[in-house]
Amino acid sequence: MLNTIVLLRTDNFQKAMVALADLVRYGGAQIRGDPKIIPPALSDWAFEKIVGEKPKRKYNAHVVAQIDLPPAKAIGRLREIHPPAHIIVIPPNTKVHKELLRLWGTFEKLKGFHPPKKIRRTEAEGEMEI
Repeated sequence: MLNTIVLLRTDNFQKAMVALADLVRYGGAQIRGDPKIIPPALSDWAFEKIVGEKPKRKYNAHVVAQIDLPPAKAIGRLREIHPPAHIIVIPPNTKVHKELLRLWGTFEKLKGFHPPKKIRRTEAEGEMEI
């Protein structure tokens, strides 16, 4: 089964890392492998193919990551958490997904990103477990 890919477009790589951490911590997603930095032109192309219009704004940081959630669930959770980046969900079996996977090995790894620990609350005690 292919993983869903998320494309993050933001002002800097620090915001991209915060958005990825929010996806894990609050969205319940698990990042598969390492997030990768992609060229702005490829990011614009992917945006245009998925959204259906040209990007209105230019960003400085463009990152892709594979997550374990199905596309519909990922979109729903993104609407709930409002991360500090413009995130586009790229479903499997699309032209964009296939092209990104084909080029995956050529992308530079996003340095400095480490998935956060998941924090769960026990309902009976109201305490936090790590």
